[in-house]
Amino acid sequence: VVAGQPQLAADFTLPDQGGAAVSLSGLRGHEVLITFMDPQCTAMCPIVGQEIGAIEAGLPAGVRPILLVVSVAPNRTAADVATFTSHVTWQPGWHWLLGNQAQLQAVWATYHIAVQPTPTDVAHDETLYVVDPKGRISAGYNAPLPIGEVASTITHSTR
Repeated sequence: VVAGQPQLAADFTLPDQGGAAVSLSGLRGHEVLITFMDPQCTAMCPIVGQEIGAIEAGLPAGVRPILLVVSVAPNRTAADVATFTSHVTWQPGWHWLLGNQAQLQAVWATYHIAVQPTPTDVAHDETLYVVDPKGRISAGYNAPLPIGEVASTITHSTR
């Protein structure tokens, strides 16, 4: 992302943990956070999940972005997501987007997320994108997330 020149976030549609199709373009008019995690991860993903909760908690009243978590592991289940999310405090309205290898790989490639399965985990880029209500990427952050800076970016891009 070039400072001062936000680019349109590439659209995608994936099923969420409840089976509903969620498209980025369908969320226009809302602030959206996009990140990439494995619901079975026990390393960085739980930390980033907690950081996202801290970012949301630090936002002014009425500023409630929609969180999209794109799975970095194909064929995970709603039960996997429920186990992971029992350990985080996110604002209502989040979607954990699931899918098969081809569906997910297309999104990873579009958002430049390297994903490498290992024998015990899925190594991947830990990135959070902020998408403004007009559908433009206003910022991207790598973990560990700068909580105050991300909250400030979200607050300013909703104006």
